[in-house]
Amino acid sequence: MVAAAEARGTDGFEIWEENAETFGMFLKLQTQWNVMQGGFVGLNYQSVEFLVKIHGIADVVAFMDDLQAMEMAALGVLNKRKD
Repeated sequence: MVAAAEARGTDGFEIWEENAETFGMFLKLQTQWNVMQGGFVGLNYQSVEFLVKIHGIADVVAFMDDLQAMEMAALGVLNKRKD
């Protein structure tokens, strides 16, 4: 997964170690967005379930809570209109 030291770079952000696993999985899901009428709706949860299984996520409930928090924040940015 993305370690805190690896996440530091020229983009000016750092990933805390406790968020590294969720952030890494979020990046793996970057092509798995559901889109409807030109707007992003949310992640494809079948793809999330598949990645959880193959990567052996231990605490799925905590992972989903964290992933959905990232998903909601991302939806606000992805669906922001450029007027």
